[in-house]
Amino acid sequence: SNYVMGEVAEKLEVEYSQDELASAFSMNQDKISLDSLRSKVTMTSVESTEVMRITATTANPEISAAICNSIAELASECLIRIVGAGSVEIIDKANPIFIPVSPNKPKITLIGALAGLMLAAMIIFLIDFFDNSVRSSEVLTEKYQKAVFGEIINFGTEGSSKKTSENAQTHMTIMNSKMDFNIIENYKSIRSNITFAFSTMERKILAISSANPGEGKSTTIANIALAFAQTENKILLIDADMRKPVQHKTFSLSNKKGLSTAIGHMNPVEESIHKDVYPHLDVMPSGPIPPNPSEMLASQQFADMLTELEPQYDYILIDTPPINVVSDTMVMSKAVSGLLLVVQYAQTTFEELQDAIKHANLSELNLLGFVVNNISRKGSGHYYSYKYKYKYKYKNYEYQYTSHSEEKLDMPSVLPLKEEKSAEQTETVPEETASAEQTETVPEETASAEQTETVPEETASAEQTETVPEETASVEQTETVPEETASAEQTETVPEETASAEQPEDADKTEGE
Repeated sequence: SNYVMGEVAEKLEVEYSQDELASAFSMNQDKISLDSLRSKVTMTSVESTEVMRITATTANPEISAAICNSIAELASECLIRIVGAGSVEIIDKANPIFIPVSPNKPKITLIGALAGLMLAAMIIFLIDFFDNSVRSSEVLTEKYQKAVFGEIINFGTEGSSKKTSENAQTHMTIMNSKMDFNIIENYKSIRSNITFAFSTMERKILAISSANPGEGKSTTIANIALAFAQTENKILLIDADMRKPVQHKTFSLSNKKGLSTAIGHMNPVEESIHKDVYPHLDVMPSGPIPPNPSEMLASQQFADMLTELEPQYDYILIDTPPINVVSDTMVMSKAVSGLLLVVQYAQTTFEELQDAIKHANLSELNLLGFVVNNISRKGSGHYYSYKYKYKYKYKNYEYQYTSHSEEKLDMPSVLPLKEEKSAEQTETVPEETASAEQTETVPEETASAEQTETVPEETASAEQTETVPEETASVEQTETVPEETASAEQTETVPEETASAEQPEDADKTEGE
């Protein structure tokens, strides 16, 4: 009640200074505001019992304890009425707690961290939801029904600024020793895909463009040209971007003569070409920037120049301006065989790409497909970790040759031989013939196909052999003993007579002898 709060306020004003009270309560003419004092006090029952707990929370723990003790002493009648008891007993006195109970820093920190994570997740979701840039080659293929010829990772310096990274990528080629192996392989893959695409075309003239400036088309075509040159194909790279030429910077060439001077007949075409910039690679820079590049590219002189140069090269690659910005690429539709569009990952939008495709279709350019460029190494999705490990294992193969002599025949190693016969040319002798492959059986005798047995006064050979009484024929590395027979494969013996399967002898001759 106001009475109890007034008494408590007066007691506090006597015991504490104005500065101490001002730090804990709102003051009104050097008096404690009763509303402020009441807001600092709470009363609760202990687990639904008749015991009441009085809690005071202020900036000064001693003042808080004084408030609780004062209310317990001065408000007995009020407490009896609230609790409904006949008397009030003070169970324990309030003691100051010097550990702050508010603010709860760990709790607030945890709540803040969770709120921050939720906010970050929501922001990422919204960015991804409204992001319409190209981030997947599969989506690109499905949406436009055109092939993706390759994907190039960003090869700018890690950790550098965006501007430094873009400059590094602009002038770096696959001939640079710092170029990552995986990126070089990506350009070679693009080279192979272009080769397959041009396999059915008579003219091998390829133009490369992009939807917007700064998407890496010039660097891409320079590296593709170098990749083709490594296969010993004769390549001509023409810088037809006469508004913002780059190729003379990429290959450190003079730009005083080039495409513009060749079309304008200011010098012969051969003088506008830098020969063997790299083995099998010639480069024609843009030349001085003309006032009418679109008209020059659409002229008959440009078409005649390509017709003249085409028989001299296996492939002609042309770097053209962005197709959405100027019409230079569109006017070259009759001069080139196909067009590749370079799409920068996470920057080129589908709307911009749709406009580029629309321009290509209107000018009847043969759009072959896309090259996804500048893929972030730290990007999301299935990209962005290209690591190849090649392991070659060579196994040792052991070849074991087994001769007939290595089969166990239970024979002595050396025995006197009466005669030696050839293993390939066989002869016959009276009363005996050996069969090498086709065997026959006779009564009272048994032949084994692999493990042979011996019979007195008979000899059998393994391959086209013959037998003579008490004589031995050697086939490969076999040994025989008198009056014993060894067969290595499919042989048999018969008493005093054997049939030959391959070289039979005349029966009359045998009987006569």
